Amino acid sequence: MSVKLSKLLLSFALFCWFGGGYLTPSIAKGETVLEKINRTGVLRVGVRNDAIPFGYRDNGRLEGLCLSLIQLIREEIIRTEQRNIISIDLLVSGLYNRFDIVQDKVVDLECGPNSIRSIPEYSRVTFSEPFFISGLQLITRRDRTSSVLNSDGKDLTIGVLAYTNTENLIKEKYPLAQLEFFQGAKGNLRGIQSVNQERIDAFANDGILLLGEAILNRIPIEDNSPLSIVPEIPLTCERYGLILPKDENWENLVNSVLQSEDFRRIRRDWFISLAKESLIPSQQCVDIDS
Repeated sequence: MSVKLSKLLLSFALFCWFGGGYLTPSIAKGETVLEKINRTGVLRVGVRNDAIPFGYRDNGRLEGLCLSLIQLIREEIIRTEQRNIISIDLLVSGLYNRFDIVQDKVVDLECGPNSIRSIPEYSRVTFSEPFFISGLQLITRRDRTSSVLNSDGKDLTIGVLAYTNTENLIKEKYPLAQLEFFQGAKGNLRGIQSVNQERIDAFANDGILLLGEAILNRIPIEDNSPLSIVPEIPLTCERYGLILPKDENWENLVNSVLQSEDFRRIRRDWFISLAKESLIPSQQCVDIDS
């Protein structure tokens, strides 16, 4: 499904980066998120461009479920705050900075496949209610499936994304495996390609992200293809939440959108368009709508 940015009425702000730092917006002391949005008329959002189907680039154009969700949040702000216009400034976020840009108030929320968990090092940050559930799986060559599934990792090289919780989970499951780290916007794709090229034995990530990357890049994963996503029952079940600043009124507004029928419909549309139901992994993780 293609969601054109022109239909989302988004305006892109110029975020300036100097020596790895960023230019933070002016914030009045003690100002809440909604007060700031009312004062500036701008909702600032971090969105991934490397996490299909949540946020990604298709022929250079930013697409994804997060863009549809952001538009719903914008509409709810307009309705509750009785404003005529709210513009949206997008900052492309990544695994390395997604918590920092919220804690430092560069953005008002960050949308991506963020596993809900304790993050004591970010005391001013919290998560929304879960908006999606996936599970940790591995993509491997079909002829290596048995050795990957029935192993403690000895003689295996498993790829993982840097700056994720996957590293710890894989170390628990495969204590003897050698880990190879991938990072950057193409990290997920490079990991899958490394499996296909037999440079590594498997690549671990949440199943929905493995599937989305494979479909976008036309990498076959059907029953007769060389690659397979395993195990059928995920190693873990991960609940995804938006990253938010701690602000009760703001949290309540965002969560009300996540609970709305409009969002449930949009989410269903995205995942129906992603792949046939029989191909979507992680079905053993209970859906949050059930």
